Amino acid sequence: MKVAPLVCLAMLMSGAFAQPIVVERNEQVFGSSVRTATTVNGDFSALGGRVVLDRAVADDALLLGGAVDVLAPVGEDLRAVGGDVSVESSVGGDVLAAAGTLRLTNAAQVGGRADLAGGDVLIGGRVVGSLNVRARRLVLNGPVGGDVQASVEELELGSKARVGGGLSYTASTFTQDPAAVVTGPLQRIERQNMHEDRRPALSGWWLLMPLSMGLLGVFALAGVMLFVFSRFAVQAAQHIETGPWRTLGLGAVLLLALPVLSLLLFFTLLGIPLGLLIMAMYPPLLLLGWLIGVLYAARWLSTHASPANATGLVVPYGWMAVVGVVLLVVSAVPLVGPMLVTATMAAGLGACVLEWRRRLVSRSEGAA
Repeated sequence: MKVAPLVCLAMLMSGAFAQPIVVERNEQVFGSSVRTATTVNGDFSALGGRVVLDRAVADDALLLGGAVDVLAPVGEDLRAVGGDVSVESSVGGDVLAAAGTLRLTNAAQVGGRADLAGGDVLIGGRVVGSLNVRARRLVLNGPVGGDVQASVEELELGSKARVGGGLSYTASTFTQDPAAVVTGPLQRIERQNMHEDRRPALSGWWLLMPLSMGLLGVFALAGVMLFVFSRFAVQAAQHIETGPWRTLGLGAVLLLALPVLSLLLFFTLLGIPLGLLIMAMYPPLLLLGWLIGVLYAARWLSTHASPANATGLVVPYGWMAVVGVVLLVVSAVPLVGPMLVTATMAAGLGACVLEWRRRLVSRSEGAA
């Protein structure tokens, strides 16, 4: 008889512990392997080698990793970037994703629009809004409520493809199952005219500079900056920490003003050498600004991941590598990527100018 109350108590306790824990705030997680341990009633951000979202997120989700799996519902928008991204649940808002291989499985449902970029994009789930894809290959085998724009090399419509609007594509190879349905007009157009009616992404030749150098080149330059100019680099990054809007605004002005100034100097005979000097220094300054911006992000991540190890002028080189890889991957996302790269350059460039000014003022005061 005494055993029965103990059994009941054990069952009640096990039931209590079995209840899912709910986080009533935004959550940020970093690590080599990240998994949602709780239901999040807010925004969820994760960065890791492998990211698995298997508990519901009430608001937005930002997922960056080598492999990203979305297995639980996301209440609002989903942003995902990785080498391999798979969405196998519902998303209440829009989806913006980029990956080498990107999948929206049969269980996926997007409540808004979907903007996708990648090597291979495979869609078997439902997209309520419009669909915009930039990829090498697109396989569409699910319903889309709005228009579909596909800037791809290969396009395949499966037997379950249902397009509620029109379909515009640039693919040279196009196959359509007889059971596939396109309600609106079906047209093939030239690649340069695909997105002429939409707001163009912010871009410029300088955005390609840190990307075209390759990861090894970027990491080598980051290593030189950290080990040879560590004091200047960290003190410049601290300007972003103390005044982010000030550094971003100053850097944005310099990004626009320096090319204009160099062109104006060419109209004066004496100003031609100075104009040539500005043009020659412009790319290195942009690269320096980009690296300082990456260093700031690395310090921020290091502070939040391990506060005890984030003091002083030393930043773990691993965090620089993580931020560099993430930024290079995100830069491939239309509109968002170029804007983020530009903001990183601008903030870093503004921080460098503020640090140079601080040092000049200190020397002047010391000489006086």
